[in-house]
Amino acid sequence: MKQGMKPVGLRAKSLGIALALLCGLSSAAIAADVKPLRPPDTSSPRGTIEGFIKTVDDIYVTGVDVFGEYAASDRLYLNAEERQKEASILQSIPTVVQFLDLSRIAPDIKISIGVERALQLKEILDRIDVPAPSDIPDREAMAQSGSKRWRLPDTEIEIALIEDGPRAGEYLVSAETVDRLPEFYERVKDLPYKPGPAKDLIEIYRTLSSDRVSTIYEARTSSPVGLDRIIPIRWMLNWPDWLKARIIRMAVWQWVGLTFGLLLAALLVFAAHRLGKRLARRSEDESGPRWHLLLIPLALILLSIYYVPVLYLILRIGSTPLVVIAFLDTSALYISAAWLTVVGANTLGEAIIKHEQLMQTGLDYQLIRLGMRLLGIVLAVGWLVQGAYELGFPAYSVLAGLGVGGIAVALAAQDSIANFIGSVLIMIEKPFRPGHSIRVAGKEGTVEEVGFRSTRIRTDDDSLLTIPSNSVVNATIENLSARPMRHQRHVVRVTYDTPHEKLKALIAGIERLIKDQALANKSNYKVRFNNLAEGNLEILVDYHLNVSDSAAELKAREEILFGIMDCASNLGVELAH
Repeated sequence: MKQGMKPVGLRAKSLGIALALLCGLSSAAIAADVKPLRPPDTSSPRGTIEGFIKTVDDIYVTGVDVFGEYAASDRLYLNAEERQKEASILQSIPTVVQFLDLSRIAPDIKISIGVERALQLKEILDRIDVPAPSDIPDREAMAQSGSKRWRLPDTEIEIALIEDGPRAGEYLVSAETVDRLPEFYERVKDLPYKPGPAKDLIEIYRTLSSDRVSTIYEARTSSPVGLDRIIPIRWMLNWPDWLKARIIRMAVWQWVGLTFGLLLAALLVFAAHRLGKRLARRSEDESGPRWHLLLIPLALILLSIYYVPVLYLILRIGSTPLVVIAFLDTSALYISAAWLTVVGANTLGEAIIKHEQLMQTGLDYQLIRLGMRLLGIVLAVGWLVQGAYELGFPAYSVLAGLGVGGIAVALAAQDSIANFIGSVLIMIEKPFRPGHSIRVAGKEGTVEEVGFRSTRIRTDDDSLLTIPSNSVVNATIENLSARPMRHQRHVVRVTYDTPHEKLKALIAGIERLIKDQALANKSNYKVRFNNLAEGNLEILVDYHLNVSDSAAELKAREEILFGIMDCASNLGVELAH
């Protein structure tokens, strides 16, 4: 996988882990470099081999200085000067890792694993024959040979030219070799050290451990980082053999520490859960944002960023167990971030709605909720894609997979998507609101709710009618509540034996009823003798009521109809059957 830019937080996390990991060759130190910004010489196999060996040897020399004095004394702890020297090693750690091609290692654990592999490589080089610098090809020799790789004689360790990416043109310990360094270390760890700083340092470690450790790498993995101020280094190097027995590449004491550490993390998550439930009970009678839902994902994120890395740093966990734990930790981090984003977006939407005091059944409320949910989902997908990249999966592959999956889901849920889009259109165009009386698809009723898939209407017989939003959008909608006036049309039928005078008097009486009705529109009404129908005479009564709801309309119309009956009765006009 090609290397890329990492988020600042994760890059800082990985670097911090690496600093403390190498800090313990079991805690050697090096004097500050007079040129701390000078890049390592990786222009040729010669530069890479020489630079790597010299950098680590300098660390070992300082380790001999620090631990030699400590071993010769009867003190349990390092003194202030020794701790100061120990801390100065941090300046050399980034340089050690730069000699290795770590492109096959997931970005989140690249530096941590790189430090471990660098130490294993030095353990190998301290036991086998390494050619003199003059026998290792420089840049000019490599150019003349036309080769892009150089192999250490009688080994499978290769130095390869990087041809693309940010480190193109450099000669690094090849990615294939880095992958196999644990195997090579196991093959040579029982061989004696060659004379040099490594041999001097291991002799000191053997003295401190009563010959319980045989390699510098073993000494490093026998002492938890950061506990030397509590547990003396002498004691840590003298763990009982049963505590140092390895199970799946981890010592028993590491498994014990990891178990207790994870139990503590589980207790912290459980505490966040209990606190959330307590806050939920306090606010169960209140409407609005539920901030307590953020506690669990927030706790998981904090544990993933700070607690778990410190845990496997202290316990010196490396190799395959480190890869597995880091994989799970990074997965938990980005899944929790996605979870927090979705829940946080919904909660923020509820907070906005409560602040604006919008009706919970209003379209503005629905639109705000929908917008915040979509924003949360988009950001959550972004977190998951970045998490996949951190775990070593190319971002373009993840996006392509999401695209294919999205197409499959879209094809399988065409109707649901159409209804969702219909709901969005209703929320944006607002042809009606909850509480409006509408007529749609031959059905009439009062709108109760506009959901994300359907619109619910309460009919006059108190039935709840659910209509897919896509059907609502494609149908002709008559918003009865949006009318400024409501049209009324009655036909009053009287018998043929009604005299003309009484018929005219009835028409005049109906006109007075309309004029006297407070809700009737006085500028637009008609009362006329309209038709000689079969068996009766018809008077057309056409007017408008200035009402916005059906209850007021029914009441005003009832008053006029009762008035028409009373007027006909007073005039002695017989209404036709």
